[in-house]
Amino acid sequence: MAQMLVVDDEKFAVDGICHCNDWQTLGIDAVQTANHADEARRIMLEHRIDILICDIEMPDEDGLSLVRWVKEHSPHTESLFLTCHSEFAFAKQAINLGSFDYLLKPVDGDELAQTVTRMLQAIKEREENSQYNEMYQKYLSLYKKQQPLLAERFWQDLLSRRILSFGDFLERALQDAQIELASNDKVLPILISIEEWKKPLDTRDQEMMEYAVKKAAEELFLSEFSGDVIVDKNGILFVMAYNSGSVLDTDLCLQAGSRFIEVCREYFYCQVTCYIGRFASPQELPRLCEGLKNMERNNVTHTQSVILYVPQSDPSIALTVPDNMNVLEWSNYMLNGEREKVIELIHRTVEKLEANANIHHQQIEAYYHDTLQIVYNFLHVKSISSNQVPHFLMWASAQIRTLSQYKHWAENIISTVMDAVFATNEMDGVVQKSIQYMKLNVEEDISREDVAAFVSLNPAYLSRLFKKETGQTLIDYLIETKMNRAKQLLDSTGMTVSAIAQQVGYCNFSHFTKMFKKQFSFNPQEYRKSQND
Repeated sequence: MAQMLVVDDEKFAVDGICHCNDWQTLGIDAVQTANHADEARRIMLEHRIDILICDIEMPDEDGLSLVRWVKEHSPHTESLFLTCHSEFAFAKQAINLGSFDYLLKPVDGDELAQTVTRMLQAIKEREENSQYNEMYQKYLSLYKKQQPLLAERFWQDLLSRRILSFGDFLERALQDAQIELASNDKVLPILISIEEWKKPLDTRDQEMMEYAVKKAAEELFLSEFSGDVIVDKNGILFVMAYNSGSVLDTDLCLQAGSRFIEVCREYFYCQVTCYIGRFASPQELPRLCEGLKNMERNNVTHTQSVILYVPQSDPSIALTVPDNMNVLEWSNYMLNGEREKVIELIHRTVEKLEANANIHHQQIEAYYHDTLQIVYNFLHVKSISSNQVPHFLMWASAQIRTLSQYKHWAENIISTVMDAVFATNEMDGVVQKSIQYMKLNVEEDISREDVAAFVSLNPAYLSRLFKKETGQTLIDYLIETKMNRAKQLLDSTGMTVSAIAQQVGYCNFSHFTKMFKKQFSFNPQEYRKSQND
């Protein structure tokens, strides 16, 4: 219920307004009265007044002055002026003050009731609008918090081939992720490789610093474009810059990358390298991002650098594409793990078919079934069930109608099955070689970089691979291996603790002691004493 305040220096005028209508029936819960402006101010400071009915001409202070105060101190209050004069000057001032209306005295009760009813309706509408705006802002805030998560999930699914990337499937996925990007727009991917933290960080601090790096990448790389900074399913940081039909501005990217490297080194205690791709359609991004990952994987010399993507063309692919698919050739490439050769053949085959003006749907369908035959044969030879291939049924059952769809479909289904077969083998082999190297060289002063050099991989890439396979960082595993060896020497020899520290590659004795205590909850001296007691 609303409250109303009547202000008039004439008492009979105030009483007349109070009793000319049944205000409660109209929606007024209480009517306050005042005979001068100061009293009105006191009442308004003590009560929430929704409707103010005020005489303009009062001896101590006119109503116009009072309403100016009300607009500042009680902006929700609707004002209605009463006046004995009908001059336009009064009306103009009332309008300028934002008053709801003004009525001539003596006031007609019915007219006043109608005006107050309209004022109450205006108040109700304003409150409803306010509630709507409050609700809108609330859900807008939730939307803004949710949208980056939806965008990241979309890119994770696209890059890992968990969604169909052509036709309406892609359009719907973009809409569901609330990404303002059309399927024919271009995206520039930038891989951010955090190579090394220059300061010891616990898990919580590292997560916080990784978030800081992510926000810095967003600020520096997305100043010219809309886009998102995301982490893919393998924990790799990517900047996705959106721009329709743009040409890569090499200088701009190099400047942003150099500044980003400097910021990370100065403020976030980490060493990073940026691998900058090219503008490509969403359908091309899984392969392009794999190319960036391969650049990082093989980069063992250029650290803290900005590196531009250069497509790796294979001269051995300069073959004549036959009129019909050479199933045996495609199968051999897949069995040998030569994915790029298969994908290049797919692209060349589609180019040749596109040049044929008489291509018809039956030919596309024939290539579709031949490709499935190659895929099933590959899985059979490798003794892998299709159920072991993530999202295989989704790709195998996709409906293909155009050459463009066939190209993206074939590239994705072949990459998916080859990943399932070869990625695990590569991971197992590299991790086991790294473990063997660390154990054989446990008494040498070796580092993460030494292990990576042994297996010919980028240190940051090897670290991610190692943690994904073992659940433990490579550095932690190396320290654990050295501490276990030190413990073995403490148990089986009479060597001094300092000699044992040097034996396992630690020149700094206090650091060795600290690492040993962290591993076993005893320092080396305490451990040896406990074994001798």
